[in-house]
Amino acid sequence: MRKYILLVLILLTAVSCEQFKDIQNVDAIAQIGANVSVTTTTVAADVPRPDSYVVKFTNYDDKYEVSSKTDANGKVAVNDIIPGKYTVTVSGEIAYKGFTYYYSGSLTNINIIESGKSYNVDVVASKAGSLILKEIYFNGASGYYFKDQFYEIYNNGDEVQYVDKLCIGNILPTTASTTTYEWIVPDGHPENYIYMASVWQVPGDGNDYPVKPGESIIIAQGAQNHHALRPASPVDLSGAEFETFIVNQTVNPDNPNSINMDLRVDFNVFGTQWLVTVFGGAYAIFIPEETIDNTTWVTPKGSSSKAKEVLIETVIDAVEIVNNATKITQKRMPTSLDAGATYTGATYTGKSVSRRIREVKEDGRIIYWDTNNSTEDFQVNPQAVVRRDGVGVPSWNTWAK
Repeated sequence: MRKYILLVLILLTAVSCEQFKDIQNVDAIAQIGANVSVTTTTVAADVPRPDSYVVKFTNYDDKYEVSSKTDANGKVAVNDIIPGKYTVTVSGEIAYKGFTYYYSGSLTNINIIESGKSYNVDVVASKAGSLILKEIYFNGASGYYFKDQFYEIYNNGDEVQYVDKLCIGNILPTTASTTTYEWIVPDGHPENYIYMASVWQVPGDGNDYPVKPGESIIIAQGAQNHHALRPASPVDLSGAEFETFIVNQTVNPDNPNSINMDLRVDFNVFGTQWLVTVFGGAYAIFIPEETIDNTTWVTPKGSSSKAKEVLIETVIDAVEIVNNATKITQKRMPTSLDAGATYTGATYTGKSVSRRIREVKEDGRIIYWDTNNSTEDFQVNPQAVVRRDGVGVPSWNTWAK
């Protein structure tokens, strides 16, 4: 009976099998209701709260999504749910004293099979940072070519930002999976950290590498013209500001113009290149409070995996990328950093993920979405593009084309 109901809905609404359908206005057919209460128990008292939150019930198996807004007390009753397994996400935002505060929280793998159940979602707040991961190209080009991976970091704010000492790395597990770790940390509070498999750091003394609003930097696995080396590759990275060049190897060339990043944590770095899985890594950029010590690490119970613990409060931006929609619930980072995930759905296609444009200022500067929910903030591109949307190049990069 349930399959028949789903088939009727699909035929009536002409939904593509690759898209979600908002069934909020569809007449109730074997539908049930659920109640949601949003709380902010982990948010400091002096942080402002939004007037309401958006609550979404997403069924990734059946490609359905229902959304509604809470009242001023953070409560909402949703009555258009078809029985199944859901991810419940909550989001909200408020502008206050020149900053935007984003709220996010989620529940995953919730089986909703009867009406009237109540669910509580505790949300956390984050203040929007100026530097964001704007575009990530990770899944490689046809012919199993993966040396053209790159990461674009954009100044989405209103003031000049210096990227000196900025770190980028990927989080364990390296690939989205059902594997979970119980980390052992010296202070006994594993919830305060993310756990990095590798970390690279921009050199500099603090004011060497300014990035103006509307400009971006490119961090390349290898700062070469990959399209010339392998026509299937969509990118020329010879103008990248930085590259993750591995010293003491001769397989991959060193671009004399591009600035070499400093390898700080190498628990997941191959001998000749920094290759993050083509299925999608979980990335974070941060500025550490002190020099990273590569001679110490943490391990989880029952595993020999090594990782460097990084305080969540130092993270500037983070993006979760997974294989496909079925993996979205297999989180590697807390929802305070990324309440969702993005994906390309295939490997070695030349595709990338990038942030959607939120607005264009009068001076032409682009502001991108940054709600700490990659499901909402990112789009999938048929081809990776270096500095998509024509964003600016820092003045100190004199070698970019």
